[in-house]
Amino acid sequence: MAVLQMKKKLRALVIMILMVQMVFSSIFAAYAADDETAGEPKILAVNGPVFEVNAGEMNEVNITVKNLSSYVAKSIIVMPQLVEIEGNPLDISLKTTSSNLSAISPNASKNLTFFVDVDKTAQAKTYSVDVRFNFYNTDGVNYETKSTLYFKVKGITTEDNIFFEDFNVEPDSLEVGGTGKIGVTVKNRGPINMYGVNVSIEGLDPTLISAKGVSSKKIPNIMAGTKERFNFDIASNSAMVSGNYPITFSVTCKDENGTAYSYEQKYYVVVGGSSSGQKSDLVIKNLVEPNGVFGVNQNFQIKFDIANIGKSAAKNVKVTASEYGEGSNIVPKTSSVISIEELAAGASKGMSFTFAATGSASTRNYTVELKVEYEQNGKAISFSQYAGANVSNPDNEKDEDEDKKESKPKIIVSDYACDPIIVMGGQEFNLSMTFLNTHSQKVVKNVKMYLTMAEETSSESTKTGNIFTPVDSSNTFYFDSIPAKGTVEKKLRLYVVPDAQPKTYTVTVNFEYEDESGNEYTSTELLGVNVKQAAKIETSEIVIPETFELYAPISLYFDIYNTGKVALSNLKVTLEGDIDTTSKSTYIGNCASGESGYYEGSFSVINLGENNVKLTISYDDASGEKVEDVHEYTIIGSEPIPVEEGMDGEMGEDYADGSEPLSIGKIAAIVGGVVVIIAIAAVIFKKKRAKKAAKFIEEDLEDDAEYKAEDIKEGKDNNEQL
Repeated sequence: MAVLQMKKKLRALVIMILMVQMVFSSIFAAYAADDETAGEPKILAVNGPVFEVNAGEMNEVNITVKNLSSYVAKSIIVMPQLVEIEGNPLDISLKTTSSNLSAISPNASKNLTFFVDVDKTAQAKTYSVDVRFNFYNTDGVNYETKSTLYFKVKGITTEDNIFFEDFNVEPDSLEVGGTGKIGVTVKNRGPINMYGVNVSIEGLDPTLISAKGVSSKKIPNIMAGTKERFNFDIASNSAMVSGNYPITFSVTCKDENGTAYSYEQKYYVVVGGSSSGQKSDLVIKNLVEPNGVFGVNQNFQIKFDIANIGKSAAKNVKVTASEYGEGSNIVPKTSSVISIEELAAGASKGMSFTFAATGSASTRNYTVELKVEYEQNGKAISFSQYAGANVSNPDNEKDEDEDKKESKPKIIVSDYACDPIIVMGGQEFNLSMTFLNTHSQKVVKNVKMYLTMAEETSSESTKTGNIFTPVDSSNTFYFDSIPAKGTVEKKLRLYVVPDAQPKTYTVTVNFEYEDESGNEYTSTELLGVNVKQAAKIETSEIVIPETFELYAPISLYFDIYNTGKVALSNLKVTLEGDIDTTSKSTYIGNCASGESGYYEGSFSVINLGENNVKLTISYDDASGEKVEDVHEYTIIGSEPIPVEEGMDGEMGEDYADGSEPLSIGKIAAIVGGVVVIIAIAAVIFKKKRAKKAAKFIEEDLEDDAEYKAEDIKEGKDNNEQL
């Protein structure tokens, strides 16, 4: 009997050794599979590549980014960069506060939104932007790809932004020797704000019409799309005769860039009623004045309708169109007189006159007088109405005022750009600047330029020096001269100290220079450089079982490392889902750059079948923004395994010393428990090693299913061999 018992024990021991060998073979296979090298991901923008944007607006452009490879890409940094820096009107940035994407699975896509701010003075053309993607594969190898996008700008015309409307005189007809008010509305219909707006009434003659009080008024600005009303008091001379008399309204202003604008237009004031003393039954309606600016010998048309609003016919109607005033500056290109034998009551007739400017014309607005003469009920009646046209003739412009010649030259930074646009602490960047001599006549020479970057990183006890320092160059530069309205360019490479706080820093550009007469000048310009620091955490491996008994405690421990450049605050770990735990929320506190914390807790699943578990690591970055790193898991809850006694009666006898012998059933149960524990550890190890990038990806359930199917198949094959 003792020999039989010994044989049974040996048989059980052999079975246990074979099962342990099978488990360790699976572990070694997991090691071998994990040694495979991850390949190179390929991240590119797949839509577009041409997008239309509007000048003067903040445009939102949606970009689809796709991983075109079979490998996971993680820690993706998106960096848009202007291809043409000089004169580029685009300012492009990501809509999100962070330029990072956690990860993109193989053949998966993610959507990004860019803010594209287009300057309102941008020309209608296409600009290129390179979007660079910097990322890692699951082995930690760094890669970079680039996609080129094209932004087609729909420009806004800036011609005739300032103009006059709503002229009126109170009363409608001034009495000879009387007073009244004349008003006009100045409208800024362009996209650019206008500053230093000065409106005046000109062409006044004390023997005719004069200003009663001020003849000009000035306001600080007229914002884009708004308008302002100007009123002036006027008086007519008591010795003047009745008639229509011109008053010229003039407006001058400057836009945001200092460009000067001017516009003028004539308006006619009626004094003493119509020259015939009779109310006219003929009127000019639907007057269409030429729109735009016309050069010498360039035709423009004036169109209108003559309408009889009286109750009787008008006879011998004659309409004459001619330049009002001095003449010979604009001349008719068609007949200047149109005659109508009779215009019945209620009838109207369309008319058109064509004019062109001559070489003697100046750059200004010219007035065309439309004089209407006719007979009605045996009485001769006449009246005039006026239209205007803008003429440009640069060859005949007068010399500039002496004050303008006496103006001082000034150097400004007309454009600058940082490359890369996102300036990170501890890295170098290129600063490109364009310097403009704003004077239209004077040359500046002996130009000395140097940068002042006085802001320092400091604390209560230490100062670490300037935020920016030049790389392989001096801080001072020299230019022989800059011509009138000319530009020079300078490109610097600067280094940002690693511990710079994320914010916008000011760089001062100082100029010292002379004009042609040796007069010395100084000026300064301010530039803004936006510095950012990456807030980033990493964790040790988080081990969550895929299957576990109901209500059995699952221990959880992992380390948290602050691998970014800024301190984190309010670091906290929360557990949620189909679980029972006493540590749903654990507050860790502050974590300085380079330091670490840890989380330790336990929980148990409560549902038979699927239990969803959500692990969230949250913290506040240096700007106070809350950042969350979310991990989601699914645990299959199972019934507890019952422990049965006396499974094998053949080995149930007691030993001689009174102890109970170890039965085959008990040995099998022990071996089975050990094997299950080792198998679970091996499967968890294999899956965690094979999916070390999965902590960046939420969509990992399909991969889990594949791994599980492979493990079941592998175990089945081994059992069959056994």
